[in-house]
Amino acid sequence: MNLQETQQHGLCTICGHQGSFSLGNERSLRESYPCPNCRFTLRWRDQASVIIDEFGRGQALSIDDLVSKKLLQDVAIYEPALRGPFVQRLQGLKNYTRSYFRPEEPLGSESSNGVRNEDLTQLTFDEDSFDLIISSDVMEHLPNIELAFAETLRVLRPGGVHVFTIPNDFPFPDHTEPRVKFVDGEEVFIKPARYHNSGDGTKCLVYTDYGADISDMLRSLGGRLAVVRRSIAHNPSHSNATFVLRKIVSAGARRPVSHIGQSPAITRPSDPPAPAVAKAGNGSGASQAPELECPICQGTEFEAFNGRSNARCTKCRSVERNRLMWMTLDRLGGFEAGKRVLHLAPELGLARKLTELSGDAYQGADLDVERYKSKFIKMRKLDLCTDLGDIPDASYDLILHSHVLEHVPCDVETVLREMDRILAPGGIHFLSVPIRGERTIEDLSPDLTDAERLARFGQEDHMRIFGSVDLQALLSKVWGPGEHLVEPIQLFKRDDLRRAVIPTVAWQGISGHSIFHYKKGARPPAEALSRPKQEKQPPVPQAAAQSSVAPFVKTAPFVSMVRTERDIAGSVYPAEDVPLGSDAILGLAKLKRDQPWPDFPWDQHPPFLLALDCNGDGGREIVQRQLIEKDIRLMVEIGCFLGGSSLHWLNTKPDLELIGVDPWNGNWAEYVESMLTHPTMSRHIEHLSDGEVERIAGLLLEYGNYPVALNNLRAYKDRFYPLRLSSPEALYYLRRRNIIPDLIYIDAFKHQVDLQIAHHLFPDAILCGDDWLWPDETGKFVMQDVVKQFAHEQGFEVEAKRQSWVLHRR
Repeated sequence: MNLQETQQHGLCTICGHQGSFSLGNERSLRESYPCPNCRFTLRWRDQASVIIDEFGRGQALSIDDLVSKKLLQDVAIYEPALRGPFVQRLQGLKNYTRSYFRPEEPLGSESSNGVRNEDLTQLTFDEDSFDLIISSDVMEHLPNIELAFAETLRVLRPGGVHVFTIPNDFPFPDHTEPRVKFVDGEEVFIKPARYHNSGDGTKCLVYTDYGADISDMLRSLGGRLAVVRRSIAHNPSHSNATFVLRKIVSAGARRPVSHIGQSPAITRPSDPPAPAVAKAGNGSGASQAPELECPICQGTEFEAFNGRSNARCTKCRSVERNRLMWMTLDRLGGFEAGKRVLHLAPELGLARKLTELSGDAYQGADLDVERYKSKFIKMRKLDLCTDLGDIPDASYDLILHSHVLEHVPCDVETVLREMDRILAPGGIHFLSVPIRGERTIEDLSPDLTDAERLARFGQEDHMRIFGSVDLQALLSKVWGPGEHLVEPIQLFKRDDLRRAVIPTVAWQGISGHSIFHYKKGARPPAEALSRPKQEKQPPVPQAAAQSSVAPFVKTAPFVSMVRTERDIAGSVYPAEDVPLGSDAILGLAKLKRDQPWPDFPWDQHPPFLLALDCNGDGGREIVQRQLIEKDIRLMVEIGCFLGGSSLHWLNTKPDLELIGVDPWNGNWAEYVESMLTHPTMSRHIEHLSDGEVERIAGLLLEYGNYPVALNNLRAYKDRFYPLRLSSPEALYYLRRRNIIPDLIYIDAFKHQVDLQIAHHLFPDAILCGDDWLWPDETGKFVMQDVVKQFAHEQGFEVEAKRQSWVLHRR
């Protein structure tokens, strides 16, 4: 080797030493060129560089700098390590936590030297706890990598990073491969056993050889991976990489679904592509819903029940709440062998499963045991009003019942307290009840007739109908504080819920399908797995100035600047004061010439429909009626997003020409992905499979907003004219070109100036728009105030329906 290869000059990003770094005798380049001062090698220094870039604010060149300048003072850091350069330098920080896994000790416990006992596949930290996680050659030693990464993403705060190293080659192989698999709980070596030194001096088995598909897996869990190669060494420095995993969405609720072929992690069948019909059917396409399959019996045929389509499984006779209970138990630890189970009014499918797991420890119970003829269910007669007192304390590890408490002819609070008494510490209680409205209505009078009970409570033998507010108050009173409601959208992929025919009304919020739960002496399991309940808006598209996602934007800097300049000059001036351009730019044909469609592989990517109108429930029919009744020929839509609403207008009237205004700047991939788990925005994509949403996000990442939006509108290329400008600049642009619209649809900022300019430039155009029911952070309906004030000043009447509004001349 020449001098350049055996020695390098530079700065150590750990201790700050400047000087020469000798190659050394290590065979691995990543473990070479140790710092002569602190002795840490390229692998550690490259990892430190990424941390400095992330948190140094341009004021630090080393980890020592970060600490001495207090740049990490308010950064919550977690590192699973006993030693290393970061442990040495960060352990004095108040927000630094480190851990090591000691399987013989309780998880979450802390040793005398302050090191927590943590298993990376089941961390005990709350979600959204850390800004930075550091792991150095750790993730290859975990038998279940997907659970581990799901956990690190869960405990990261949105935007936080997990900076990690793993052994890597260049180029990365296509696929991650396990070195070890598990057969009947035993380790079986697929490749020769390989061990690395661990922090406590022992040898640690390598379970996984990583490949490029780790990026896909991490993205499915709510993160985005960057592979950074930056060491001072020359060729072959590309073999030393630092991996930066950033949390994009709150991912703790999105439990891992294997995207890696034969990973030792959890494997599940891939989502089938067939459409959701009463029986598994044929067909393909990314936007189609998955095949239907009962999670209890794997049946694929469903039938209507009580007026609900596909409500009952034909094979096992389960209805929606039974299937949801099964899925919830499976996800939250209800299906564990040996549990002592009390199952009230048992459903046969659940009873069979629990009996297989618990044997004689399973106990079914009902007031009328004669109606249970099954040979495998062990039943006891139990009157919840009189017999619970005979059961000893802490007798059961699991209590579950679905639509039972409404039948109980005594005080429900007393019954729940007795159930809590017989539940063992650490035991879990799951329940479901019918719910209507906010207040519980109850009448225990024996004089009430069956007809009266049917009318008041929904069934002849019901004593009450529960209200959502009163029920939650009751459960908090008996069980204590906590998030007792199970939100399915927080625990399952939407395709899994569709496949099990769980109605969308049950995915989030409270309904008669809802399940409530409690763990005695601990946080409810679903709360531990899910995101915090406070409302979090998804990331806002950078260029949402005129798109229908603008409700999440207060004011965009560019448009604010434009508006201010025009206000100073008198922005609302008559249309005749806007000088027309030359003949070379007048008319729609010249607009099409000057605003060309982008290059795009049109035949390779099918279009999709994504409109932020609650899947057609946004009241747009009042606008469509104007298009037809007023024979609108030319419409301007300010804020096109991905073309979903534009398709509505173009399909409404075959001779309509539409000018779509949107800058289509930035990239909306992150925004679209965030809809999957957002509590309110997810309703806009209920018609799309998870795979289709991921495809859309991938297209946006690869091609950008503008080509993807126009690909959705390609069938209307002769009638759709894109205009890549912001409002109100786009309106002046059209007026100068003498393009006069018949109708202007405004889905932009909630400022009266948009309406004023539209009206003054095009006084004969019908004005309408969106976001009528959009509240700002104070709860104020901003668009209503703007439109009503403008209508009052200009002499218009307002017609509104749900989110849509139209102004009519008096």
